[in-house]
Amino acid sequence: MPDADSETKLRLYMLIVNRYKSLISEKENKSISEIRQRVSPYNDFISALKTRLAGGINHYSYEKHFLQAIQAVLGYLREIHNFEFLLPFWMSFEEMDQLKAAGPMDKAILCAALLRALGSDDCKVYVTKKGNVFVGFKWSKESYIIEPKGSSMLSGSAADNIFIGDQLAYIFSDTYFESFEDG
Repeated sequence: MPDADSETKLRLYMLIVNRYKSLISEKENKSISEIRQRVSPYNDFISALKTRLAGGINHYSYEKHFLQAIQAVLGYLREIHNFEFLLPFWMSFEEMDQLKAAGPMDKAILCAALLRALGSDDCKVYVTKKGNVFVGFKWSKESYIIEPKGSSMLSGSAADNIFIGDQLAYIFSDTYFESFEDG
């Protein structure tokens, strides 16, 4: 009975995770600087993934091909299933690629790192007070917002109005940080 065996293993793993939840949370805690560093485009995996995703574009140019490359990034993000974790848990880009699963923040950071590698200097991760995560950037004087969980993109006024009713808590990239939290 492999199903009963799998169910028992799952229950045992849940018991272990719950028992060591506080220790896991402590070990998974990252500073703002550590989180911001993950958005860096200067990562071997991100460089290789950029080449893989934009490889079909001959002589890639940010000015000419950026939006086309973003479509490849969105397609890649759609392959990564969304998982909400009950405790803080960070996944490496390699783990996300192998497992095709990640939490919304990890997907947003992966997306932002890819957009930075594709040439977007102003790409940032936006986190709202309700805990929603987005990736925003400007290109050719227009605002764009990517919602990594659904792997969709809004532009123009739809992007500009995304935070109405769900105010920003903080914005970050590898080169930028701004908090809107009180205190």
